[in-house]
Amino acid sequence: MAIFQPLRTQSQPTAEDLQRLLVDLPDAVIWLDAEFRVAWANAAGEALFGMTIADAAEQGIDGLSLVHPDDLSIGLVALDTVQNKAVGSPLEMRVRSGEGWRLCEVIGHATDYGLVLTLRDLTDRRRWEIAHDEQARFRAMTANSDVLTVMLTADGTIEQSSVVITRALGHDQEALEGQAFESIVAPHDQATWRELVTSLVLGLERAVGSASVDLELVRHDGTTVPFVVTVKNLLDDQTVNALVLSGHDISDRVSVEQALRRTNSVLAATFESTADGMLVTNLRGQATMWNHRALDLWSIDREVLTPEDPLDLLRNVIVELENPDEFTRMTETLYQCPERELREELVFHNGRRLECYTVPQRVDGRVVGRVWSFRDVTANHQLQEKLTHQAFHDPLTGLANRSLFRERVSHALTRTQRTNATLAVLFIDLDDFKTVNDSLGHLVGDEMLVAVSDRLRNCLRPGDTAARLGGDEFAVLIEDLPNEIVATAVAERIVGVLDAPMHLVGRMVSTSASVGVAYADRSMSVSDVLRNADLAMYNAKNRGKSCYRVYEPEMHSAALQRLEVEASLRGAAERGELVVEFQPIYHTTTGAMVEAEALVRWNHPERGLLGPGMFIPQAEESGIIEEIGEFVLRESIRQLAHWADVVGLDRVPAVNVNLSPRQLLDRRLPERVGALLEEFFVPADKLVLEITESAIMADPEASRVTLERLKELGISLAVDDFGTGYSSLAYLQRFPIDFLKIDGSFVREMTNDDGPSLVQAIAQLAHTLGLTAVAEGVETEEQLLEVTRLGCDLAQGYFLSRPVPAQALLALLSTSSDTP
Repeated sequence: MAIFQPLRTQSQPTAEDLQRLLVDLPDAVIWLDAEFRVAWANAAGEALFGMTIADAAEQGIDGLSLVHPDDLSIGLVALDTVQNKAVGSPLEMRVRSGEGWRLCEVIGHATDYGLVLTLRDLTDRRRWEIAHDEQARFRAMTANSDVLTVMLTADGTIEQSSVVITRALGHDQEALEGQAFESIVAPHDQATWRELVTSLVLGLERAVGSASVDLELVRHDGTTVPFVVTVKNLLDDQTVNALVLSGHDISDRVSVEQALRRTNSVLAATFESTADGMLVTNLRGQATMWNHRALDLWSIDREVLTPEDPLDLLRNVIVELENPDEFTRMTETLYQCPERELREELVFHNGRRLECYTVPQRVDGRVVGRVWSFRDVTANHQLQEKLTHQAFHDPLTGLANRSLFRERVSHALTRTQRTNATLAVLFIDLDDFKTVNDSLGHLVGDEMLVAVSDRLRNCLRPGDTAARLGGDEFAVLIEDLPNEIVATAVAERIVGVLDAPMHLVGRMVSTSASVGVAYADRSMSVSDVLRNADLAMYNAKNRGKSCYRVYEPEMHSAALQRLEVEASLRGAAERGELVVEFQPIYHTTTGAMVEAEALVRWNHPERGLLGPGMFIPQAEESGIIEEIGEFVLRESIRQLAHWADVVGLDRVPAVNVNLSPRQLLDRRLPERVGALLEEFFVPADKLVLEITESAIMADPEASRVTLERLKELGISLAVDDFGTGYSSLAYLQRFPIDFLKIDGSFVREMTNDDGPSLVQAIAQLAHTLGLTAVAEGVETEEQLLEVTRLGCDLAQGYFLSRPVPAQALLALLSTSSDTP
């Protein structure tokens, strides 16, 4: 209760104490006299009104003149109230101060000496309240908005900001107030921001009132977000008095734009870097876009692509075309029918080729132009031509190959059906080409084939076709024959030119050819004509080579007969149809039988006993020769064993067995021969194996290995028909040969001038190498005496003995007193 006790003092306040109290009050106190003039004011009053009491007294300032005109009526009403009540109620009114109008709370007190007014300055508080209310309304209005809103001063300082500044950027709203907006602008955009604010406040944009710009704003974590901001100048609006910024997050738009830029960049790079020339034209035919490849392909300048008249572009690009009119018509058609697509090949005068492909350009389904692509297919075309040429031509000689030759024969036959023209087909086969290839090597063989091709071309007319069918086989097609003599003349000419020696790799090489001629009629097929020419060629080869033969129907019958022979020959050994006869070989000086050559015969069930010339060629061609050779070898060794049992081994001559080329190339031959000798208990020195030069040279290295293995068994080896092939001293020295058998043709020609010298030279060669010389084909006593004189060691032939059955030879051995 003490606090409510009256304050006891030793004395009552004096007037001076009260005056000091009034003077020191924080509120303004003024005294208006009866005339309402300012008579007195405390320090706070003088500060409020910006004048001293002396100044006010001197100027005679009316108290009502200090009230804002709009508030004067309130002041007059309040004055009446005060005068009636002595003390008035607090009123708010604006009064004039030294700094302008100030909002004050005024309390009046009437006295006998005038009116005492107490004024409390509410201006700053009211402004804060208003600002607080406005800020509350601002935040309430922007709380749910995705738009960044910022109130800025004229220099860009943040007064207020929406909650987006926290949601999107992570900044504290209150912490940013009073800071420059530039502080949250990315460094690379700050100059742009300053320029925008300056322009809005002082520059050209002030009249417009707003401006927009894309900025990157900095998040609280230092990363940036793209915004588009619009700033509106409302500094002159007393209700706002600020720069108002609104911003939208454009991250999605920027991402789309960046993706679009990347896509456009890729498309532009692709458009420019593609190997195709690209050109885009509008509906009038004017070029709107192109790449450098298009300029290169058409060999035109950039200026040519942008003429006023689209026809100028067309005229400039078609001058080099082989058919410019056709291209002009094509483009006219396309622009008349803009929906069409087209693919064409354009050929230039210089041989270049462009593949042209064009499609309409559409925007929202509407055709707005045309896209052209041009691809240089010159190399492809050349490659295709090359591949086509290779597919139908022989790579070595450049002649037509079998496929092209058949095609041309087919076309020629079709024409003969319309025109009744005559055509001929010639088949050419080189004689003994394999010997050349094997003895001199494949390079020489290839060179010979090329030389033959050149000679063939020179024998033909421009419209005729020469072809290489494979290996050493060639063919010729002669069309539109006036008569059959022309074809035979060509065949004769071919035989003649191919019979001339060729200079190959520094040496002269002899060759020849067998030619078959077949004429075609309207009823024939391609296969018929080619078969007939082939039959005629084989007939020429069988007639002695280096000649030509014209097809005759009998040749077909003979060919069928050969096929029948081949079919019957298979299994002849198993059926017991093959028999072996033996032709004795005698010593020229002693007359003793020292050897016997095994010769196979075919006891045909219908045609009787056939000599080897009637079936061995077919056997070699068909491969049956291996079966026959195996039979002859086994039968010969078996007979040796039988003879030895009958007359004794010392009276039995050695048996000569011919090996075919196929047998010689069989690596298992030595094992089989050795097994047969063991099976029949026959000494190896009783067996002589004969091989031809051509068989040896088919594969010299493989032949050498096989012959050496046979020699290791103790078997003797002989070269048969020596001198008919490509004889070489080198191979005689390389191979383990024991006998040289001089071909019977040399023996028959001993009556000629050079005949004896050839036989003598071969015999001397054999002796020089330590070999035995054997003369074949001795048919007269004169020939026997001559070969003996010329140095031949052994002789065989019809004069001495025809081939005889094994039993007959045994009889000769039994009655003869001579031993081998």
